[in-house]
Amino acid sequence: MNSDRESVEQAKQIFDRILDNRKYAGIIKDDNHLALLLGLADCGGADRILDIGTGTGYLAFALAERFPGACVCGIDIAKRIVEKNNAAALEKGLHNLTFEAFDGLTYPFPEESFDLIVTRYAIHHFPNAADAVAQMNRLLRTGGRVLVSDPLRNETDDSGIIDDFMRVKQDGHIRFYIAEELEGIFAENGFMKEKQIITEMRFPFPQKAAYIELYDKIGDKDRQLYDMVNENGVVWVKHIAVGNTVFVKQ
Repeated sequence: MNSDRESVEQAKQIFDRILDNRKYAGIIKDDNHLALLLGLADCGGADRILDIGTGTGYLAFALAERFPGACVCGIDIAKRIVEKNNAAALEKGLHNLTFEAFDGLTYPFPEESFDLIVTRYAIHHFPNAADAVAQMNRLLRTGGRVLVSDPLRNETDDSGIIDDFMRVKQDGHIRFYIAEELEGIFAENGFMKEKQIITEMRFPFPQKAAYIELYDKIGDKDRQLYDMVNENGVVWVKHIAVGNTVFVKQ
C-alpha cells in the first residue's frame, strides 16, 4: 500500500465516524462563510458543479438550492455520509443534487464534465495536490472555474507548527498551504487566479495530552502565529486565515 492510499484510508476511517457528529458539524458550520462562497460561486452561470470532499454536503445542498438550474454532484471518501446525503436530497426534493463515493485519488468523470468545481476545507487532505489540480483541469471546460476554500499556513510558520497539531488527529491531514504555494500549484496546472477573499476561522484541539505536550513544547513566538491559547486543557487556534480563491482554467 503506497503512502497516498494510506493517507486516504486513514482519513476515510475517521470521517466515516465523525461526519455525523454534531460537535464536529458545529465547528465547520459557518453561515456567513457559506454566503461568501455562494457569492463567489455565482460567477458565470455554471450548469454542472462538482463539490470535492463534500462531507455532510454543507456546501453542496446550498449550491443546489441557490442554483436550481444546475446539476450539482458532491463526492466524498466516506460512503456512509454519501448514502445519508442522497437520502436527504430526495427528502428535500432536490432532484438536481446527487452524491457519490470515490477513492480519494481519482475523480471518476469524463473530460470537461463540469463548469465549476468547489472544495471547502478539504484540499489539506489531498495526498497529492498537484495531481488533484491536474485532474480538475481535465474535468473542467475551458474557462471553467475552481473555488478553493481552505485554511492557510502562516507564511512565517517555517517548521509547520500548525500541521504538527493537525496530524495528531490522524485524519489524513497532509498540510496547510501558504497562499503563494497553492497559487503556484494551480498556475503550474493551467489555471489563473481570478479572485481571492481572505477570511478567518477559529477551532479547538480538544482535551488530549498530545495537544498539551505540543503546546508546551513550542514557544510564545510560534503560538502567536495563530493566537494559540490553552484554556482549561483545550488548545484553541483563535485566528487562522482562510483563503477563498477562484481559479480559472486557461
